[in-house]
Amino acid sequence: MGSTLDLLRASGQVLRTRTRTLVGMRQPGSTSRTVLALTWLVVGAAMVAVTGWIGWTRGRVLLNGHPAAVVLGLATGLLGFVALAWAVASLVIGDRQDREGDPDHPARRTPAQLERRARVRIVLAVPLLLLALLSVVLLGYSRPLAAQPEALAALRSQNGVRTVDRVTWYELVPTLEDARGTTVRPTTGLVFLPGARVDPRAYAPELRRVAEAGYLVVVLKEPFGFSIFDRDHTAAIVENHPEITHWVVGGHSLGGTVAASYADGDRRVEGLLLLASYPSSRLDRTDLRVTSVSGDQDGLATPADIEASKAKLPPSTTYVVVPGAAHASFGDYGRQPHDGTPTADPVAVQEQVAKAAVDLLVAITPKAK
Repeated sequence: MGSTLDLLRASGQVLRTRTRTLVGMRQPGSTSRTVLALTWLVVGAAMVAVTGWIGWTRGRVLLNGHPAAVVLGLATGLLGFVALAWAVASLVIGDRQDREGDPDHPARRTPAQLERRARVRIVLAVPLLLLALLSVVLLGYSRPLAAQPEALAALRSQNGVRTVDRVTWYELVPTLEDARGTTVRPTTGLVFLPGARVDPRAYAPELRRVAEAGYLVVVLKEPFGFSIFDRDHTAAIVENHPEITHWVVGGHSLGGTVAASYADGDRRVEGLLLLASYPSSRLDRTDLRVTSVSGDQDGLATPADIEASKAKLPPSTTYVVVPGAAHASFGDYGRQPHDGTPTADPVAVQEQVAKAAVDLLVAITPKAK
């Protein structure tokens, strides 16, 4: 019995000795490097996967939108591949590289040097990880709702309307002629801000009707599909078209909210067009002509929301309620999550929106003498 206990004690001592030896062999900073490598392996895969998914499903939409999303997508995908390569290499040869240094200049690093190297690695990696995660979330969340084929067809240059595609906006320019065959150049225009994450081309069917009536229409392409990222975008349009002396600013959903804020602060704007939208705060200007168009089946900007927002708008505001229209009825981009069920004919909604916009543009345009 005694010999057995002695044998067990001896075995335990050998095991403890070997364990201490193995722990001692593990170089400083090895654990943090492994954790970072595994983290970057996951994040890098997400960067590549999300970029590929967005490019495959919405590549054409992004190429026709604001370039910010394309630039971020390309950078995220490229850096994702770099992150994957670094993570794999770090897991495979990281310990040896930390221990031996550069293969061309071999030098065994001391434990203090390895600890310092690990701290630098953490300081650099954590902010980069946060930026990488932010880019993945932004790209994934901002994936746009694509314009339907009917909307894309409305962008063709024909029947008295010419489409001009700029880097951060597109224009619907009327090419009407008078009785002498001279092109009548518009002096009144509409700047339109799309709803959040909506392909700006989705509003072409109703806005083309406005251009056919003789008014310049400019539709903004917003960074990542959010007007709040470039609140002064409209100012660039107004300054780029000095020939337009009377302006209406409008928008759908979030675009309308940003448009309201801009119109309230720029006296060059005489009218405000809200589609399923309302201001975030009470407007100070009482001279602003406002038209609010909404749907009674809207699940996002509900009839109750529109009613509650009336206190934020001038008393002279014109309200148009389209029966059977939902939130997505004001653009041709398909169904939208959490929206109501539309019952109105899409063409009928487009005609009512165009009429409301034209009526507002007519109201701010001085009568010819």
